[in-house]
Amino acid sequence: MVIHQRIPSLSRIMKEYINKIKRVNPIVLLLVGTFLVISFLRATKDEPEILVIQEKSWPVSVIEAQYGNIQPTVALFGEVITSRRSELRALVGGQVIKVGDNFKEGAVVKKGELLLRIDDFEYRNSVTEETAKLDVMTRDFERADELFKQGSISEQFRDNALLEKTQQELVLSESEKDLRDTELFAPFDGVINDVQATLGKQVSTFNDKIGEIIDIKNMEVRFSISKSQYGRLLEDESEILGRAIEVRWTVGQKDLVFDASISRVGAEITSNTGGVNIFATIEMDKELETPLRPGAFVRLRMPDKTYISVIRIPETAVFNDEYIYIVKDQRLKKVGIAISGYDQSNVLIQPTEELMIQNGDLIVTNQLREAGEGVKVDIL
Repeated sequence: MVIHQRIPSLSRIMKEYINKIKRVNPIVLLLVGTFLVISFLRATKDEPEILVIQEKSWPVSVIEAQYGNIQPTVALFGEVITSRRSELRALVGGQVIKVGDNFKEGAVVKKGELLLRIDDFEYRNSVTEETAKLDVMTRDFERADELFKQGSISEQFRDNALLEKTQQELVLSESEKDLRDTELFAPFDGVINDVQATLGKQVSTFNDKIGEIIDIKNMEVRFSISKSQYGRLLEDESEILGRAIEVRWTVGQKDLVFDASISRVGAEITSNTGGVNIFATIEMDKELETPLRPGAFVRLRMPDKTYISVIRIPETAVFNDEYIYIVKDQRLKKVGIAISGYDQSNVLIQPTEELMIQNGDLIVTNQLREAGEGVKVDIL
């Protein structure tokens, strides 16, 4: 006997499947769907490309470290002064009857050169008169001395005659001096300044200045240094006195250079600057006239203290006044330093620890914002 089983229709099966889905929790369906989507994306995605990032290096400028004993030069300013200047005054009164050829502003005169002559008529007459008086008193004394030897007069009478003769000799000497003083001569080689006497002028001995003479063969430069600079000079092995100075005077487009040496130190501290005045003697050719004059404003270069076993580097090589960087195997190495001094735009340093910097080490000279321990660099 054949049994025929009834096969359900397709529509019925679909209805039953949909009814089952409706009974499933929507959250579960969302999770399953998400999982299927992710799985599909993973299965179909391309393999990622591996990126290799190169380490960046920074360009730096370097100098080789070199230890040495360095004596910096200090730049200063000063004023030229003369070691001798003298006011010219009339020693006797009278009318000026002659003026020397070089008795004029700025003229150079030699020692013993005639500057001016005062009318000497009155003074010659005085010498003649006093000479005649002395002759009379001399004869009186000789006669008194003869009589004293004969016992005719007392010793006191003879002594009075001698006293009068001696007093007259002094009067004559004074008159002769006044006669000599009618001529005024240059007391030393120099330049005439501030002339106030002219031909025909009446001069007197009462505070009557007729000019000034300035010695230009013996000039000095006066300048001031700070207490710290003075202290460094005292610390140096070389003496302050005798230290060489370069003096430079700019005239138009030309620089005149003179050698000088420190001759003395001021007696007290300058109150307004707190510094010390220094005087240096300028070396001059005594046979030649110099164009340099007192009052000139000059630039100076003076040797500073000598620093022992230091390294000279640019200021840009120092970071925060505390450390520098040296290059080892193309990487930066930080080294602590102590600043010993300065040489214009350079710094004199020593490492805070011995052997941290060796001769020949490469010191970075440019300021690098990215600088740090181990940073890779390229030397320019």
